Amino acid sequence: MIQKASLRLLQRPAMSETVISDEIYRKTSLSRDLEEAGNPEVKIDGPLLMNILVKFFHAYVYPGSHEEELRLQDVSLLFDQFVHRRLGSDVLENCASLRKDLLAYGFALCMLADLSKSAHIFKVIAESRTRFGGEIFTGLDIGSGTGILMLAMSVQAKRNGFSGVSLVGIERNQIVADRTNDVLGRMGLGNVLVADAKKADSYGFLENKKLHYITNETLPGVNRSLWKEDFIFICKTLFEMPSSRTSGTSYFPEAVLVGRSPTEMLTILNSANGFQLESEEYPLRLMKPYAISLSGTMTPLESVGSSYEKFISGAWSAVLTRRW
Repeated sequence: MIQKASLRLLQRPAMSETVISDEIYRKTSLSRDLEEAGNPEVKIDGPLLMNILVKFFHAYVYPGSHEEELRLQDVSLLFDQFVHRRLGSDVLENCASLRKDLLAYGFALCMLADLSKSAHIFKVIAESRTRFGGEIFTGLDIGSGTGILMLAMSVQAKRNGFSGVSLVGIERNQIVADRTNDVLGRMGLGNVLVADAKKADSYGFLENKKLHYITNETLPGVNRSLWKEDFIFICKTLFEMPSSRTSGTSYFPEAVLVGRSPTEMLTILNSANGFQLESEEYPLRLMKPYAISLSGTMTPLESVGSSYEKFISGAWSAVLTRRW
């Protein structure tokens, strides 16, 4: 009895407020929010972005809920359960199966749960103008995780007037890929392949398709060398593909500012140089990323999403996971 009482004292209490405020929460389904975001006459603002993100988070854990009008309290409870997935918490009492899922998809959900950065990135992709037309929008998402950037590309396609979309993601984690395929399949938004994006044969499915947009956010975090993640190695493979596939393709990120230090050998990587150094004076893999170009503005990694932090309820800012 004493041991049980001691363990209860270690339990984290439930969060006292909802993840976003009731004032900006829309009593609509995720499908309805995405439909609205796809209308080029609609401004994709902070409240709409937050609604899309928190409802997609719920749909990822509970596939099929994208058609439901969810209560904000239920969405917030799931975020609460997620941030406490490795800890004792009142909100996970008798939820062993849910805890198992949250742990299995944890890394992918961590990226999505950084709501402010995810909102900024989603908006940039969704509002991008394609550089060539056609009936079907073709997009490639590398390191798909939950597939949130595929959602953003689907919105981009609608806002640019395409009649259909063909979206494919590449993900290394089989468990995550299976869940993402289930979720996106229910939403009619493409599929994810399990493959190594650094290998040329992983792109055989493209055949002779021209790509409108490629997302590749496999960048390491602040103060971490580029070799820690696959970004530059994937880019090298991408730009060795036939140029007919990527002529006119737009990219996220548009460009990356890298350097030996914040003040030494600063260089911009972009599609013009294949996201590679033109000089071999210093190994690119030892450099670090410091900023990415978002809508034409070079933004420090730590500042991405800063303008969207105000839409997250106070106490949540300290507990939500971080993308970079």
